[in-house]
Amino acid sequence: MKSYSALILCLVFGFSLGCAPKFKNGQFPEEPVNLREINSPYDDINSDIPFITHQVPLVFSTNRSNAQTRDFNLTVAFIDFNWDKSEGLLTFNSSNTLFDPKFDSFRDMVRRTESSSNEKGPYSFIESSSGQILLYSREENGVYSIHVEPEKVDFKGRIAPKFRIMGNSGSEMYPSFYGKEFLKGAETNSKGRPELLLFTSDQEGHFDIYEADIPSSQSVLQFLLTMETKTLRKLSLNTTANEHMPFVYGDILVFSSDRPGGYGGYDLYYSQKTGSGWSEPVNFGPKINSEFDEYRPVVSDAIDFSNRLMIFSSNRPGGMGGFDLYFVGIPKF
Repeated sequence: MKSYSALILCLVFGFSLGCAPKFKNGQFPEEPVNLREINSPYDDINSDIPFITHQVPLVFSTNRSNAQTRDFNLTVAFIDFNWDKSEGLLTFNSSNTLFDPKFDSFRDMVRRTESSSNEKGPYSFIESSSGQILLYSREENGVYSIHVEPEKVDFKGRIAPKFRIMGNSGSEMYPSFYGKEFLKGAETNSKGRPELLLFTSDQEGHFDIYEADIPSSQSVLQFLLTMETKTLRKLSLNTTANEHMPFVYGDILVFSSDRPGGYGGYDLYYSQKTGSGWSEPVNFGPKINSEFDEYRPVVSDAIDFSNRLMIFSSNRPGGMGGFDLYFVGIPKF
């Protein structure tokens, strides 16, 4: 009875009676953890985080569905991250939020991207003039182009499901956006306005990261739809190796690279926006990288967590098979 009364007092009077939780802020682990709840024996790669509270609606690419062709399609799964403030323990599990009617339109949007070709590199955000947008890359005749869902109509009344930025000779993949006040997926809405488009292309024989200014007079979709030649800059952090799969969150750019000096295969790196461009990339180190391949990092803040969440894919041993999705905590640079 005494403990029950104490619990009631804590619920009523809270912190004033010394009932504050022992571990107030959550902490994502410093070493990668396999997302076994959603991985498969096949390849699960290229994720995107539309927004995050403690529930993560994770859009990713997988070849589990078609047993014969093994082409990659986008799918969506929900993961619950739960922080026990009394014990300081982090647990995660697959969530039933996916079946909540309020997510029907988002789930249907992801399903409409499915085709007999490969779909990779999803990126979703909310634009005030266009609503929720999902960009991704689809392979056609060995070349990837950036597509949009829902399909949009250009200024001449034509349906424009895909965009070519540099031409037709090389792949264009992994669109991401940066802006001084832009924060992708803050709660359920993006904040601020995208000012730069970042993407990768192998038009010169290997993948480089490019950026292009988005005019203040245009929305993202207007910028992509216009037939005007876009002024592109190759980021100074590029090397003669592959710089690939970029993702921007706030002022941090994370990407994969097989440049020399890593731990093997593709490693994960980060760079920060400065007044003169992007800083010299820093390897995330041996706790996160391995001698195998680490692909497509994505980053988000999480409510009541002191560090940031990063999700990526890797074909390191110990997984479910092929490429698996992993999560890890990184500092708030």
